[in-house]
Amino acid sequence: MKSSLYLLFAGAGLLMAQGAKASEPFNACPTQAFIVQTPAGNPITYGVDLSTGSYVVLSDAMGVNAAINGTGFSYSDNYLYGWDYDNQTLSRIDNQYQTTPLNLVKHGSVGTTNFYVGDVAIDSNTWFGYRKNLGLFKVELDNANPVMELVTNQSSLVNYNITDFAFHPFDGYLYAVTNGTSGKLLQIDPNTGEYQNLGTVVTASKSFTFGAQFFDPDGNLYMSNNRDGNVYKLNVADANPQAELFSYGPSSTSNDGARCALAEVPVGDSVDFGDAPNSYSTLMSDNGARHGIIEGLSLGKLNDNESDGYPAPLSDDSSDGIDDDDGISMPTGFEIGETAVLLVDVTGSDGYLNAWIDWGQDGEFDAEDRVVSAKKMAPGQSSVMIDVPNWAKAGDTWARFRLSSTPDILPTGGVSDGEVEDYALTVTETGVTMTYYPSSSTYTTLAYEDLFPNQGDFDMNDVVMQLRIVQYEKNNHVRRVGFEAHLVAMGAWYHNGFAIQLPDVARSNVQESAIEWSIQGVKQTQSPLEQGQTNAVMVFSEDLWQHATRGNNCDYFRTEAGCGTSYRASWNMTVPFVEAVDVELMPAFPYDPFIFATPNTDHGLAAKNITDGKNPGRSLEIHLKNKAPTDLFDPRFLGAHDDASSPSQGQYFQDENGMSWAIEVPDNWEHPLEKERLDNAYPEFVDFAADPSGNTNADWYINKIEELVF
Repeated sequence: MKSSLYLLFAGAGLLMAQGAKASEPFNACPTQAFIVQTPAGNPITYGVDLSTGSYVVLSDAMGVNAAINGTGFSYSDNYLYGWDYDNQTLSRIDNQYQTTPLNLVKHGSVGTTNFYVGDVAIDSNTWFGYRKNLGLFKVELDNANPVMELVTNQSSLVNYNITDFAFHPFDGYLYAVTNGTSGKLLQIDPNTGEYQNLGTVVTASKSFTFGAQFFDPDGNLYMSNNRDGNVYKLNVADANPQAELFSYGPSSTSNDGARCALAEVPVGDSVDFGDAPNSYSTLMSDNGARHGIIEGLSLGKLNDNESDGYPAPLSDDSSDGIDDDDGISMPTGFEIGETAVLLVDVTGSDGYLNAWIDWGQDGEFDAEDRVVSAKKMAPGQSSVMIDVPNWAKAGDTWARFRLSSTPDILPTGGVSDGEVEDYALTVTETGVTMTYYPSSSTYTTLAYEDLFPNQGDFDMNDVVMQLRIVQYEKNNHVRRVGFEAHLVAMGAWYHNGFAIQLPDVARSNVQESAIEWSIQGVKQTQSPLEQGQTNAVMVFSEDLWQHATRGNNCDYFRTEAGCGTSYRASWNMTVPFVEAVDVELMPAFPYDPFIFATPNTDHGLAAKNITDGKNPGRSLEIHLKNKAPTDLFDPRFLGAHDDASSPSQGQYFQDENGMSWAIEVPDNWEHPLEKERLDNAYPEFVDFAADPSGNTNADWYINKIEELVF
């Protein structure tokens, strides 16, 4: 810190002012943390419970009239050391929070400079201090007349922006997280000053100033942000360390931290935890939601103390026979698409309510699960209305409610007051009907020629898919759509992907986090909702050859005589909408299924000539006749070679004779054998394709030449 002081440490020693009786150190390495703030020139010492961020005043005088900063706890002698702004030197602090200036011989370049970055080594009684653009210094504290020594002032090694650093409990390095909107973790060698940037560990729209940084014995680094008092935690040994919000402490204009790095961070004597299953972060080891218990602020009447969370079904309510989850009542239930009523009972003073319901039943409280945000609650009972989203999943799930004087908190982490209550609840759905295409027991067939914009061999078996669609509807609005797809045949040497576009359904109207899909019954975790699109586009596979089995001596999949197999790759997908779509505004069945060139694979010279010699990848799409391509399609393909598309007339993916590169056949269709033209295998197709109305030979797919089909 610069003008006032936050001092966080877990050990100090007794040391009285000069001329008084001899000061004494702390008896051992204690676990309590401290904050020392200087709001008006005289430091005030606070005891801090790091697990919840709560604090109490311990002393309103330290025997100095200005801040102390750059502090560190010495495990060697159980004293605290810090830079004394009043005496402009390094001072020792005892267990009565009194300071004694050291007879320090300063380095010539320091002069009247004050230090706000400092710590004491674990394996030696040595204080290290840093000042940007000035240098890294060290002081041997066992000397009667300690001398400040320069470690380095090399410009490239003293140019980082930090307001504190801390010694790791056992690897000998100093660590610090830089200030700014992007905090980077630095590992500093105290012997040379050389440092390594271990990467960005925390980001925010507003700038961080981490004035207090210190370790626990497990190698977790804690950083307190001056602006809001939030304490973050990260393990520096992780392969990709990332800071998480750990507790909500007091804010200040400045902040400084030190503690005994060998001391545990214990849970206090009066702390309330939740009891949802531990996937929701309930245990202390998982940064579970926790509140310091104080008189005068709770949900309901009861609030009992726990040493840790009790994840369901091992709730502490069951173990001790006292149900303290008495603050929330749910009289209406939770019906998808409807409004639910909560009755919230607050005891004591005003507080803020934050609440989450796991609508997607993924075992986590995500940002989209937040149903109440920093709502000011008066004492007594109040009603709170919440909307059950259209995309919620029916079934059993969990909710978390947190009341605190801190307005905006997350579903995890510690806070100094209030209460957390977790509830099991059931989400229901009634009155929903299902519309199938083509029916609940059949599929439509989609067949593609992948040499577009060349007509190619026109055997229409390069990709053959079967597809069934279901719309879930209530009150003439579609809440979600479902797809079941099967790969029937692959007669292509080129690699193709398969996707479905929902024309005029905005990508933003799909609840991406709630999409459920599987391949061959295996649940997929990555999102199929394609980025960079205006409409919703669901990608089933970027390369269908990953899902096809050729068979012995077969070049392709189910397009050559004797190369049959019963294997079918299958996809199942359910896509929920944020806002239900009017049935009349949904695209016509079968929506817009299409294939595209697999990225980074060859797709022929004709395609490369259009895409400046590069493999076309996602820019090459092949849709059903008169279906407009997606935003990622390269319009230079339209009108090239055999294509006669006319976007102004709504004509796409057809040649001058009306022949298309993709067809839908409403039946379990027998596709042509490899290199047998579609119009030869099905002679009536030519007249059907030439009639824009589709009325001529509408049943063309029934009459086939038997020996030409698979």
